[in-house]
Amino acid sequence: MELSHSIIPEIPVEKVVSHCTLKNLPSLCEDIYEVSEVAADGATAKTECLWGVFEVECRPVKNGVRYALTSCPNALQWTVTSRRGETTLHCSINQMAPEEEFAESIREFFQHFCAGVERELGQG
Repeated sequence: MELSHSIIPEIPVEKVVSHCTLKNLPSLCEDIYEVSEVAADGATAKTECLWGVFEVECRPVKNGVRYALTSCPNALQWTVTSRRGETTLHCSINQMAPEEEFAESIREFFQHFCAGVERELGQG
């Protein structure tokens, strides 16, 4: 299952990288309730979210960041990248057709995250 969302005009890469961190994740998405045990480098932590408690990471990628619930059996990951005049948010799991209730929870999570990025990074 994959989802994507575009923000135009693009959010500068530097702003994406500086604001899209594990510590800021609860302010970016209402479905992330808490982030704890953040590693000294800020790349890994534990998070409590609508699906339970998971290990989470946030790593830089070309033109942005990638989050991943590394202990999630569905391999949920989502990215925020900026280039060519737009910021693209992308989310995926390791199933093409999950059960509808679960799929709907992922869609809502992603919608909340997209809204939070637009709100917190000054684009909405």
